[in-house]
Amino acid sequence: MRQVFLILVAFVFASAAWATPPRVTASDDRMIAATQTHLYVLRDIEDNLGSHYSGLLDQHLIEISLDTGEATRFWPVRRMAVNRLPENDFVNPGEVQDLEGETQDITAILREVGAQPISPSFWQMDDLTLEDGSLLLKGKPVLTPFSLRALGRAQLAILRDRYPPIESEAEYVAGARIDFYDLYAEGDWECMLLPETRLVFRPADSLIIAKLTCEDADLSGIWSFHAILKDDL
Repeated sequence: MRQVFLILVAFVFASAAWATPPRVTASDDRMIAATQTHLYVLRDIEDNLGSHYSGLLDQHLIEISLDTGEATRFWPVRRMAVNRLPENDFVNPGEVQDLEGETQDITAILREVGAQPISPSFWQMDDLTLEDGSLLLKGKPVLTPFSLRALGRAQLAILRDRYPPIESEAEYVAGARIDFYDLYAEGDWECMLLPETRLVFRPADSLIIAKLTCEDADLSGIWSFHAILKDDL
């Protein structure tokens, strides 16, 4: 009897793991270049379309002011549809189809603005911590939970008009575009500080650029953005 029960439990968990997943959108920013005034990040925006096997992926180059932390310009880089065949698993990349739409050459843009390639240092600064939803530098609060949400929206909002909410069943089934709306959810955000920090030195000051990833209370979306802090040397 116990053996039958264990087999049944295993079957239930396996069925749950491969049941239709919830609709989730995700946005991830990766710093790739900077000037003395702006940070440039490559933003991947993904919509799983409520499926294990298909999804949409857009890439944009985003310009962020080092002084205000606000996104100021963006350039579409690539649009893709991903099809992971049922016999594949999550590790396999699947088939990628480029979609129609405006795209631009990221290398040419960075050359035009005079940006220098940079990459994050994958270590956690001991002086930078996230406690009770607030970002602390050397033990002193520098960004409250409300300020973090405001900063996140200041960097995400530049693409909001490009991704209006999907309002009909036909739009959802067609899966022709990403529903980015959930990433502006109100209410509490659950955030985590990632070990992808970068120090930027300028003639008049030095900056700490820290990456955070957050999700909304309904777990309908997860996204990342960068906190830009002045470092007192």
